[in-house]
Amino acid sequence: MKKEIKKNYRIGIIAALQQEVQILFNKLKNYKINKISNITFYIGNIHNIHVVLAKSGVGKVFSGITCALLLQKYKVKFIINIGSAGSLNKNLKPGSIIIPTNVCYHDVNLTAFGYSIGQIKNCPKTFLSNTLMLKLTEKYLFENKIKYQKKLMISGDIFIDTCEKKSLLKKRFPKAIAVDMEAAAIAHVCYQFNIPILIIKSISDSSDINAADNFKYFINLASKNSSLVTINVLQTLFKNTKNILFDNNNRC
Repeated sequence: MKKEIKKNYRIGIIAALQQEVQILFNKLKNYKINKISNITFYIGNIHNIHVVLAKSGVGKVFSGITCALLLQKYKVKFIINIGSAGSLNKNLKPGSIIIPTNVCYHDVNLTAFGYSIGQIKNCPKTFLSNTLMLKLTEKYLFENKIKYQKKLMISGDIFIDTCEKKSLLKKRFPKAIAVDMEAAAIAHVCYQFNIPILIIKSISDSSDINAADNFKYFINLASKNSSLVTINVLQTLFKNTKNILFDNNNRC
C-alpha cells in the first residue's frame, strides 16, 4: 500500500540559485510550480515527505521575502536553507559540508548604540539553528563518515573575493567558519516567526582572489553535496517532526 503523504508537516527548503535547487527538484514527485513576485516555488514530495522547494535569488532581501512567503502562504513547519558558501577556515575546501550552529550579519553595524557587531536592534547577537535538527543531521553525517564543521556562519550582500575582505571578516568574526549571502536573513525571519531552522551548506570557494573563478567551477559540486545530505536527512527529520515542533529553541 502506498504510504500516505502527511501534508500537515510541510518542510520549506530555500536555495538561492538554480544549481542549488536542481538536484532536489529532480527528486520531487507529483509537483507543481508556482511563481510569486518572480520567486519560484516547487511544491511536491520527496520520499513521501511534503516539501516546498524555493529558489529565492541571491541576497538577503530575496531570501527573506522567500522565507516569509513559505511561512505565510505555504504554512511550512520548519525551514532548511541549502546551497553554497565561501570558506573562512583553511580546513574547509570546495565540497566540504558545514552545518552552522548560528548565523549573523557581517554587514550590519549598530555598535554606536551598544549592540554587538552584526546584531540587529531587538534581536539576539546571532540566530540559532534548531538543536534537535542539528543533532539529527550530525548523527547522519557521523554514521556515514562524512566530514563536516559546525560553528558560526556570517551573511551579507557582498561576494567575498579578496584576501583583504576575508581578513577583515575573520578579524571582526573570529569564530566564523564560512560566509554566504542568505542564511542570516532566512534565520532572522524564522526567529521573528518562531520557526525552527537548519542550515546545510557546502563550500564553493575560499573567499579570496580566486573566489569568482572557483565559485563557477565548484558550484555544482557544492550544490550536489549540500543537496544529497539534505535528501538523506529529510527522512530522519520527518520521523522526528513532532519533537522538532516542540523544540523551537531557535530563539536566544
